[in-house]
Amino acid sequence: MKKLILSAVLVVAAVAGAMAQEVRGFYLKPTGSYFLKVMPVEFPNVGELQPRDRVFNINPLNGNQTFVSEEAITGSFGQGWRAGVTGGFRFSPVVALEMGVNYFQSDKQTMARQTGYNQNNGATLLSIHSQGQVKAIDLTPTLVFHVPTSKNFRPYLKVGAVLPVYGYLDITTTVNDQTGAIASEIDPGLRAVQLTREERVEPRPTIGFLGAAGFSVPIGSKVSFFSEIEYRNVSVSSKEKEIRRFEGTGTTILGTQVPITINDVPTAQRYTDYHRKIDRNSNVPGNANYDENRRGDDLRSYINIGGLGMNVGLKLAF
Repeated sequence: MKKLILSAVLVVAAVAGAMAQEVRGFYLKPTGSYFLKVMPVEFPNVGELQPRDRVFNINPLNGNQTFVSEEAITGSFGQGWRAGVTGGFRFSPVVALEMGVNYFQSDKQTMARQTGYNQNNGATLLSIHSQGQVKAIDLTPTLVFHVPTSKNFRPYLKVGAVLPVYGYLDITTTVNDQTGAIASEIDPGLRAVQLTREERVEPRPTIGFLGAAGFSVPIGSKVSFFSEIEYRNVSVSSKEKEIRRFEGTGTTILGTQVPITINDVPTAQRYTDYHRKIDRNSNVPGNANYDENRRGDDLRSYINIGGLGMNVGLKLAF
């Protein structure tokens, strides 16, 4: 009987000791993760380019186009990898408060594409391809609810907010125009052009939310491995845009090649301010007061940088 009582006391003491390690205190969680897109939608326009993969034939004599196919381009800038560190404080066996700092870089996403072929021999006469990529830093304040247990498998749930504090969308567009359609818009004296354009879209402040389910497994007295499935929903709207690179080579009607530089881009195209609403007083082409020497105006667009991902890392207790 004494042995039975002693054994019970030892078991209770062991459980209490295990629980005590998880009751109160600070901890740190270095984390790595990869997120997948959820419910992809059409990307915003890239200037005048719609989110379409459009294929057509071109008559080289008069430039007339014959439609071949068109497909909507969908996706999400929430697809990509994250790395960060989270600090937390556990108040009780159930509740903890965490604050994470994360760096995010999305996968490159095709936003628009046009391909025009010579209807006589199939040679490519016009090619336009736009790709975008998001980079951002965010803060994630969260509440964590643990299942109090002395077992090695320790599940939990957490909910919280996503606060992007820095970031941008970079868009790179490559153009190979042998028809003169785009070349003449840059300079009426050009009949062909090859160029690369890079623009950066700055966001407006926003807030999103996250929810996650995970577990931790002790691998030492103060070290645990953890894994989480996390869902994020973060919608970001555009504030302003700047063309940061615009360079290539143009071919004149006489066949002379000339450099194309960012100085060939008027101010109204190089800098854009985004608004919820534009009207006849906005600086947009076609309005009576349009001035290419002032910053241009456009309607704001939206992207989602949320998704469904898996976080893995270590939990270091102090």
